[in-house]
Amino acid sequence: MPSVAQIRQPPPMLPPVAKRAKVESAAPSTSKSVEIEALAADSTSYQITPTDTQVPATNPHNEVDDTAPIPACTSPLVYTNGIFLAPMVRIGTLPTRLLSLEYGADLVWGPEIVDRAIIGSTRTVNSDTGVVEYLKDHKQIFSCHPVERPYLVYQLGSANPDLAFEAIKTITQADDVAAVDLNCGCPKPFSTHAGMGANMLSTPILLCNTLKAMRRAAPPHVAVTCKIRLLPTQQNTLELVDKIIRTGAIECLTVHCRTKDMRPREPALLHRLREIVDHVNTISASMGKTIPVVCNGDVWDYATVSQIKQITGVTSAMIARGAEANPSCFRPEGNVSLPEVIAPKWIKYSIALQNPLGNTKYCMAQLAFKPNESGNIGWNKKKLSTLRTGIAQAKTQEQLASVFNIDVDHVRSQNVEIEILKDLKDALSKRVTTHSSGNGSNDNERLTSVLTNSNSASDSSSGQSSGQQTNDGSAPGGGSKKATSNSPNPAWKELLANSIGENIKNEKSILYYAFSTVEPPSSVHDAAKPHVRYVVHRGFVNEKRDGEAEGGIAPQNPAFGSSPCLMTTTDVRTPKVQQLTAQSSLRAHGEDGSRGGECEIAWWIESTQLQFRISGTVHVLPTPGHPLRSLFPFERLSPPRNADSMDSEESFDWDGERTRIFNKLNAGLLASFCRPTPGTTHPNAERLNSAKPKDDTSSPWPLELPQPGKEDNEQQKKQLEESEKNFALVVVEPYKVDLVNLAEDTRTIYELVPGENAATGKWTSRRVVP
Repeated sequence: MPSVAQIRQPPPMLPPVAKRAKVESAAPSTSKSVEIEALAADSTSYQITPTDTQVPATNPHNEVDDTAPIPACTSPLVYTNGIFLAPMVRIGTLPTRLLSLEYGADLVWGPEIVDRAIIGSTRTVNSDTGVVEYLKDHKQIFSCHPVERPYLVYQLGSANPDLAFEAIKTITQADDVAAVDLNCGCPKPFSTHAGMGANMLSTPILLCNTLKAMRRAAPPHVAVTCKIRLLPTQQNTLELVDKIIRTGAIECLTVHCRTKDMRPREPALLHRLREIVDHVNTISASMGKTIPVVCNGDVWDYATVSQIKQITGVTSAMIARGAEANPSCFRPEGNVSLPEVIAPKWIKYSIALQNPLGNTKYCMAQLAFKPNESGNIGWNKKKLSTLRTGIAQAKTQEQLASVFNIDVDHVRSQNVEIEILKDLKDALSKRVTTHSSGNGSNDNERLTSVLTNSNSASDSSSGQSSGQQTNDGSAPGGGSKKATSNSPNPAWKELLANSIGENIKNEKSILYYAFSTVEPPSSVHDAAKPHVRYVVHRGFVNEKRDGEAEGGIAPQNPAFGSSPCLMTTTDVRTPKVQQLTAQSSLRAHGEDGSRGGECEIAWWIESTQLQFRISGTVHVLPTPGHPLRSLFPFERLSPPRNADSMDSEESFDWDGERTRIFNKLNAGLLASFCRPTPGTTHPNAERLNSAKPKDDTSSPWPLELPQPGKEDNEQQKKQLEESEKNFALVVVEPYKVDLVNLAEDTRTIYELVPGENAATGKWTSRRVVP
C-alpha cells in the first residue's frame, strides 16, 4: 500500500541534511536580545529578553515530579472521528478558522502563543463585530469570536508550569475557548530557544508538570490536550507518551509524525504511529479513560483521511498545509474555488472582523493560486499570476479588496451576525441536523450550542403535538394566551403563576423551591458533588403584583412584556456562586461572551398538587464592577418589547431590576448580606462554644436593617452599602419543564424550541406516562 506521502508529496526543496545542520548552527545566539513572535493576528512581534525566557539550569520543575492531585475534566468535546485544523504560526488566525469550520473542520486550533505574551494582556470585546481581542502594548496577541467558541482550541507555548498556569487563567477568564493545548512539537527557534516547543520532548518531567499546571488552571469544562513530535527512537517515544498519558491531565494526544530535525517536505513517518496508538489505548483503558490519538503530518484533505486512519489506527486527523493552501480542504466533496469563493470570503471576513492587514496579506499569499491545484479550474496561469501580484502590491484593505472586486464599504455596512456569518451558521446548522439524526449526541450538543443563543433564531412551525397542548406550549381553549415573539406565556408558566397567585395567602411556603447545583470534582480521584438548598422565588423577570391588573400581574417596565425567566437571590460570596460559574454549560454560551451553569428546580405546590421540575441555565448578576458581571447575558435574557414600543432603542434596565428586588427584601435578609462571608469561621466561635446560659451571645453584626432610604444613622447607611455590594440577582433561563399533576394523574414535558431563547422563544409540549 502506498503511503499518504506518495499520494501527494511536493518535490524536495531542502538543502542536504549536512548543509541544513550547518545553516541551523549559524542561528543567532540567545546571548543577544531575542524577538519572540507573539503569534498575534497582525504578525507583529513581542519583545522579551533572554533572561525572561531562558529556562534556568536548576529549574526544579525539570527534576521533581508534581504529584499533587489535579481536578477532573468535564469537557463535552469529542476528539474521535474528526478532522481538525492544525495550529499554524500566523495562518491559524480568525478568518482561517472560521472558513475551516464552515467547510467541515470539527475543531480548530489557534496559532501557538507563548505564555509571557498572553500574560498581562487585556481582554476587550468589539461591540460591533463581537470579536474578542487580547491586547498588550496596543498589539493584538490573540483574537476569537463567540461563534467558534465550542470548537476553538487555544495552543500555548510554555516551558514553565507557573507561567503556563497564569497564561491559561488569562485565556479562560471569560470562557472564550473550548480547550487548551500545550505545544511540544514546534521546531522553530522562536519556540525552542526558550525550552518550549519540540525542546519539551527532552524534558519529560517539565512537560508533564506543565500539563498538570494547565489542568489546574483551566475550568473543569475546558479540556487540556497536548501535541508532540516523534523522538528519534520508537522506544523513547513510547516512554514519553506513557508519562504524558499517566498524568491524567489530557483528553487527547496529537502526534506529528516527524522528528524535531525533520522538515515538512520530508515524508512523515506514519508507520510508527500505530504502535503509539495501541500503547495509548492500553494505558488509558487501565486508567478508566479513553484518550484519542490524532495524526498530524501529510494529511492533505478529506480524501486522504481514510487512508491515514487505515495506516495509523487513529480515528481523527489534523490538516495543516492543506488548509493553508485552501481552507475548504475539509469538504467531503472536494475543494471549492480559491479565486471565486475562498479568497473573496477570506477578505470579507478580514474587513468585517477587522483582521490586521498584514496578517490578511500573509495568509492570502499562502493560498495555492496555481493552475494545477484543485479549486482553480478554469483559471489559467496568467490570471492566477495577476491575482498574486495584486495581493503582493496592495497597501490598503481597499486595494486588496479591489483585486477580487469587493466593495469594502458594502461589507462594512453588513450586519456581522446576520449577514457576514450567515454561511458559517448555516453550515453548522446542517451539521447539527446530520448529527442529531444519527448517533452523535455529544457532537450534537457541541454543534447546537453555537446556534442556541443566536440572535437570528428562526421561527418554528406551529402545529399540534401528540398531547392536548398546542405546539407553542399554551393551554388549550379559546381563552388561552399563545406564546408570541413579544409576549411569551407558555402553559407551564401560566399554571405556575396562577397557582402562586391564587394560593399564596393560605400557603406561605408556596414561594420556596429546592435549587440544585453541582460542585465539580476537585481531582481525578474525586466525583462531582450535588448541592441542594431552598431558595425564595422572587418572581419572573419584569413582573410585579398589581391588584388592579388582569390576573393580578403587571409589567414593572411597561415598555417590556413578561418573561418565563425566574429570579431568586444569593450572596455573591457563597459557594453556590462558584459552583454555578465553575460548571459552565455550552448551552448557555452567548455570542457576547456570556456564559452560565446548569441547575434544576424542584417545586411542589401543595394546594394544587402540581410538581414542577425546571431545568435551566443559571446566570448571576452582581453589582457593577464585579468580575462575574461580564458573564451575564444582558441582551439575551431581556424580556420582549411590548408592541407599542417596538421602535424604541431603550435597553432593559437590569440594574434597575436588581435594585428593585434588593429593595423589597425584609429587614432580616437585608442585614444578612453585610455579615462576614457565609461559611467562614465565626469571629466569636470560641466564646460561643464555651458560653453559659446567661452569657452574652449576641451577634457582632446587625440582625435587621431598614429599607434603603430609611436609614437612622451613617452606620446603617454603610451597612446597607455593604449588603448591596454582596447582593446578587440569580436569573434562571429555563429550557425544559417536567410538570406532574398528581390530582389528575397527568404528566407533560415542555421544551424550548431549539435555536430560541427562553426570554422570547416558543415552547413545545408532549404528554408522557406519569
